[in-house]
Amino acid sequence: MDYSKEVSIIIPTYNRVELLEFTLLSLYKQNFPINKFEVIVVNDCSTDGTKNFLNDLNPPFDLVVINNKKNQGAAYSRNQGIKKAQGKLLIFLDEMLVDRNFIQSHLKYHVQENMVITTHFNGQRIFTHYYENFSGKQKRLFKKTTLNLTSKKQVTIKKGVKRLIQPKKILNQEFMSYGLESKVISKWYTALQAQYGMYLQRMAAPWYTFVTNGVSLSKALIEEAGLFDENFKGAWMEDWELGLRLHQKGAIFYNAPDITCYHQNHPIGRDIKGTLINCLYFGEKYPFPEVMLIPTLSTSFKWTVESLGKTLTQFRQLERKDEDHYSQLLKAFKELILIFKLYIQDIVMDANLPLLTDFQQGFVRWNPHFAPKVKEQLRRLEQEDYLSSNYSYFIKGFKDLLRLPIKNSKGVFYEKALYSGGL
Repeated sequence: MDYSKEVSIIIPTYNRVELLEFTLLSLYKQNFPINKFEVIVVNDCSTDGTKNFLNDLNPPFDLVVINNKKNQGAAYSRNQGIKKAQGKLLIFLDEMLVDRNFIQSHLKYHVQENMVITTHFNGQRIFTHYYENFSGKQKRLFKKTTLNLTSKKQVTIKKGVKRLIQPKKILNQEFMSYGLESKVISKWYTALQAQYGMYLQRMAAPWYTFVTNGVSLSKALIEEAGLFDENFKGAWMEDWELGLRLHQKGAIFYNAPDITCYHQNHPIGRDIKGTLINCLYFGEKYPFPEVMLIPTLSTSFKWTVESLGKTLTQFRQLERKDEDHYSQLLKAFKELILIFKLYIQDIVMDANLPLLTDFQQGFVRWNPHFAPKVKEQLRRLEQEDYLSSNYSYFIKGFKDLLRLPIKNSKGVFYEKALYSGGL
């Protein structure tokens, strides 16, 4: 395919015109030839003046605007941008702020066709606007971290929204001094990278790093893997699902430490139930442990990307190296994953099923012949110093899953439901 541009930046947007304005301004003075990149904004049927704003805009770069006829969601919007893109390299940005070297920095990493460059794990957050409907946590963070902004003149730009930073500070890059580093997220990635290699090549699911706020890959690679799955509702999981398919096609994932995207804080209306529904759909499509345990991030287990990645990688290592010695333990772990799926289905149906208070109670779910074998193999894994350190996350993850309820919302043993068509 012939490409008329080197880079296409794709930005889906919905009712965030004030954030979109700043994102586009941050792209005005890139240290990259203006004629070699385009910006594609996909307006997902916004009702806040986004369409008029884009019509009136006259940026120095080629701006392509796609107006969806109805609200279709993030996956559909990104796919429209991909289809329209003339660039050899695609960058998915969302409403982020970037520095002047953003495009050039991405390009230098694409020395081979199958690279996927992410920036999520060293990104920063920034308050460019104040929203009256910020959550309590966001308001506390705002008060704590923006003293250098709150003393300045704030401009009300629409009901409930005040602009904190003047547009000229976006153009001249002064905004970077207001960035708030996401230390927890960067710590996760550094820990994973230290253990599983620069490209997380020894990790079970390196595609966990594929998050669309500042990720780049070739158009050829995404066309080979297939576009975003539009069956996902809202904006959760569609990026990881594509990341998995990219991984299956041999993609190499790398979080570039020298590329920083600044996420503009805005009200978060995350729908946990909707997220879990997307997780269930993802798990039906790919019934792998790496997919089926993703809801541990959004439920009472409160796992992190780091703990999820390490748990599953250690599970795969144990499965590969010591399956004969720990066959019953591995079988029990796989069974708990299936029970976890049934548990999530109950949670989606608004069932109140608290976790067990002690993991030891969880052994009751199995018959008297199987449970002792699982206990013995777990004990053996824990008592050997070398093994317990190498498999510490798997051990903890197994104990966490043991705390799943014994019975479902109808009072039926989950174990029985598994083998009676309950799946």
